[in-house]
Amino acid sequence: MCTSQCLADTGWKRAPWGCALLLLLAATVMAAGPDPAGLVLYLPFEDARNPVDASADPTSVVVHGALTSAEGQLGTRGLEFDGNPANRIEVLHAPKLEGMSTLSIEAWAFPRNIASHEGMSIVSKRIANQNADAYNLFIWTGQIVEARVNAGGAVRSTTALQDNNWYHIAYVFDAQAGAGQKTKLYINGVLENTGDHTASAALGSNGGGAPIWVGELDAARGFPWDGVLDEIGIWNIALTEADVKQLMVQTKAKMLKGGIAWNPTPADGADDVLRTTDLAWSPGEYAVTHDVYFGTSRADVNAAEPAILVGQGLARDVTRVDVGALEFGQTYYWRVDEVNGAPDFAVLEGDTWSFTVEPLAYPISNVMATSNGLSEGLATAQRTVDGSGLNAADQHSVEAADMWLARAPADEPLWIQYDLGRLYKLHEMLVWNYNVQFEIILGFGLKDVTVEYSADGEDWTVLGDVQFAKATARADYVANTVVDFGGVPARFVRLNVNSGHGMMGQFGLSEVRFLYIPAQAREPQPADGATNVDPETTLNWRAGRDATSHDVHLGSDAEGLPLVDAVAGSSLVPDELTFGTTYYWRIDAVGDEVWAGEIWSFSTQEYALIDGFETYTDDIDAGEAIFDTWLDGWVNNTGSTVGYLETPFAERTIVRSGRQSMPLLYDNTSSPFYSETSRTFDSPQDWTGNGADTLRLFVAGRAPAFAEA
Repeated sequence: MCTSQCLADTGWKRAPWGCALLLLLAATVMAAGPDPAGLVLYLPFEDARNPVDASADPTSVVVHGALTSAEGQLGTRGLEFDGNPANRIEVLHAPKLEGMSTLSIEAWAFPRNIASHEGMSIVSKRIANQNADAYNLFIWTGQIVEARVNAGGAVRSTTALQDNNWYHIAYVFDAQAGAGQKTKLYINGVLENTGDHTASAALGSNGGGAPIWVGELDAARGFPWDGVLDEIGIWNIALTEADVKQLMVQTKAKMLKGGIAWNPTPADGADDVLRTTDLAWSPGEYAVTHDVYFGTSRADVNAAEPAILVGQGLARDVTRVDVGALEFGQTYYWRVDEVNGAPDFAVLEGDTWSFTVEPLAYPISNVMATSNGLSEGLATAQRTVDGSGLNAADQHSVEAADMWLARAPADEPLWIQYDLGRLYKLHEMLVWNYNVQFEIILGFGLKDVTVEYSADGEDWTVLGDVQFAKATARADYVANTVVDFGGVPARFVRLNVNSGHGMMGQFGLSEVRFLYIPAQAREPQPADGATNVDPETTLNWRAGRDATSHDVHLGSDAEGLPLVDAVAGSSLVPDELTFGTTYYWRIDAVGDEVWAGEIWSFSTQEYALIDGFETYTDDIDAGEAIFDTWLDGWVNNTGSTVGYLETPFAERTIVRSGRQSMPLLYDNTSSPFYSETSRTFDSPQDWTGNGADTLRLFVAGRAPAFAEA
């Protein structure tokens, strides 16, 4: 009797099991790597709010919409894109970014929900509504990677990318290369395809000038990226295979810095940094000790003033310094000098980095304003919270259409009321009074006001009586009244108008701005609404201001979240989560008061991979071939043979997903009349965790004729 055990993919839970692990071919990596001078654009994505071009000649980078920070590759941070075309990165045009006869584009990419998108763009230098691209790198039909120059000469991968896996993707264009070698595409260091191209330079038929879009094809087309991107680099040189492999194991930041300190935390230029942050960095290649300078003056740091030396002679493995509680809203500068060893003990001066500490209070957005007053035209209450009339310097115009103006109703005093959207620890309110050109004479602005606040809009508390200063009637008018709320809990604020600065019977305001203390937990990880989350995830959040502990509520029912733990920090490893489940969670910040947080959600992945057969290589000497792990008849004396006799040892054509599967040949015609292959794991396995109840094995094959003696 013949039996077949032809393995392809194995895994736990309900969903089909795919070849989901990356194939990283082992190779000897040249330490030198590509020439750093060839790096014309480098997006390390260490800061989601202010991503920068960290190349030697930086170009302006603009964030459109909202992006979030996520775990990247090589110990760095990356940027999370949500598949919404409104959320993307624009790199403004610079001459260095086109016209190259040699071009390389490379990035780390972690795609999600590929099948639900027509395409997903990584990098694209293209003007909207024109088929005049200088260059593109994107995922296309069939989940393959496509790259092209000047809107043509596309080279495509043979590997179909899978959701929730990291890939290093590199495209190389060399106009001077030989036939069939002008374009090359690598995935995870492996050459996927080559091709020809007629172009002499990467310029675009539009004559150039297009911006570079990251996470979208252009400003109009779409192809939004869904997932994480990290370590994007554009080079004006043709990267070699050795260069590509070097870029898989070393950040470009380290490559650029060489012997000096690099990879600062907080990231250079970061803002909204916790005031309790430490300084951390990665050491230079030859450093024996570190000297750390830190202060509020860039000039002092540049001059290495002894008064701001906060760490001297720190051992090489000491790469973190506690600088105590920092000042709210203050910008700090710092640098790390690396001191080498004998014989010269050379000092390598580091770059001067900067960051800005979180503000004491944050502005509240999306406030809704209503009034019982009688207004005409555009002069409604909402004008006081929509930013109309304010410039970048917070100076208000003298245009009446930018302001609120109303008459009191006949039967009650005039009031204007604000709904902040949720409960806040309210810090203060800034007031720009009515500011038309003749306000000094007219006096429409509010003068005597009674301020009330409420948590629910039903029960009101009087904060007090406040007199609003008169506006200047100038176009450079800035807020000149501050109402201190002292941290009261409020969602609603009402201004009861008692008098104005004139006798005209009309009353107005230009703008108000509410500021709050962030008493509630925020910035959840996993992000709110995240999908395909590892059930072994750790819950993280940004602590509520002045919180001494946090109560963690977690469950699968948003209506009744149980308290699962109370923690002093801002993270929790929850008890076992279940595959394929949507969870809801809330963090209540506990201090002098308890500030209940918002309800967030995430969904866990449907399954966990046992073996996708992607990690095996053709390196027999390193013991990385597939038959070095899955033992066959050569070892167990059955009729099985794992892998092919010639390289590649793994199957590269018949795959369910990913790059490869495991071939299993069998012959059951002689003793012991069966075939099997087995793998021994380095540590005991428990495949029943996280609610797993199904083991799936995907097989593709052709059984021989059945015969029974």
